[in-house]
Amino acid sequence: MKASLNTHFIVLGCVVLTLTAGCAKMNFAPVPEQDKAAVTPPTPPPPPNKTVSTTEVVAYGNKQVDFLFVLDDSNSMLPELKKLAARMSTFVSSLDASNIDWQMCLTTTRGLSSGGSLVYGSPYNWANYTPPSGAPAYLLKKGTGNLNTIFTSTIDTLTIGGGSSGDERGIKAAHDHFVNKDAHGCYREGAAISVILISDEDERSVGGVASRVKANDAAAVLQPMEAEDRPENLVAKSKSVFGEDIRFTFSSIIVKPGDAVCEAEQDKDTSPSHPGHVYEELSKLTDGGVGSICDADYSANLNTFKDKIVNSLSHLTLECQPVPSSLKVSIDGLSIHNYKVDKNVLKFTYSLIEGTKIDLQYDCIEGIP
Repeated sequence: MKASLNTHFIVLGCVVLTLTAGCAKMNFAPVPEQDKAAVTPPTPPPPPNKTVSTTEVVAYGNKQVDFLFVLDDSNSMLPELKKLAARMSTFVSSLDASNIDWQMCLTTTRGLSSGGSLVYGSPYNWANYTPPSGAPAYLLKKGTGNLNTIFTSTIDTLTIGGGSSGDERGIKAAHDHFVNKDAHGCYREGAAISVILISDEDERSVGGVASRVKANDAAAVLQPMEAEDRPENLVAKSKSVFGEDIRFTFSSIIVKPGDAVCEAEQDKDTSPSHPGHVYEELSKLTDGGVGSICDADYSANLNTFKDKIVNSLSHLTLECQPVPSSLKVSIDGLSIHNYKVDKNVLKFTYSLIEGTKIDLQYDCIEGIP
């Protein structure tokens, strides 16, 4: 044991002598904490944009359009509904003369009492109408004779005022009409859907905004906006019920926000009017039309609304908002450039023909759906 320990001491002494001789003139200092903190890892590169390559074929039978008229049947609407009944001839004539395979249902903005609660979006039977064998009286179809008489008679038979009519819920009515589509059969698979609302007030009269209540409004005019009253939820419901590719427009004939002259004119009726802020928002959200309830003739607006849904056959919803320089579009194998892009909607300058093959390639703008 002694010999071994002596050997270890000799080796250790050599190591100490060697280190002392080699490091005597070197000065070691600790690294300052701030220098350590300043050292950061490099920023990773941004993720690459998603590239989409897809082929779409314009479906056959896409000239089918299913209309839903939503009429405000509150007290103040009597003059407007009479005007509508008297001025529908141009609209129905152009509708029937078009190559659109249309059908139409009607509902009102009021809730109907059923089992102790209010039910919205119930179909309303057309008056002086004999439907085809087996078809319900609330489903009006292309090719029906005496359309002017049917429209006029139906509007004349509406109950105006009373009940819950003062709480106008046009969006809620359309929402519940969509939800119950299987019960009434107003919508066909793959058909475009066009909702047309006519009202001199907003959703729930004032759109849930206290500052829009007028001095001579009814006491309960201010009601909270529920989920089924909101524009974005009706759009979402249309997609969940009819499919992501549904061609859906919501058009409205209303007191246009900012039109003080029209609003003052409407205020002379039985009860005050209110600009349709929420209805206008939904119309813009779905690329629908907005007309003034003060127009002397509604037929021009109604024809515009009809054209809106027909023209939407030339719209194509992209998976995301594309990087403009990355978008490549080919029609039946031929590269084209006569289109424009509005966010994630590709709009052609002409209507697409059934069977047309569209090849698309584009990069998504990162973070924008």
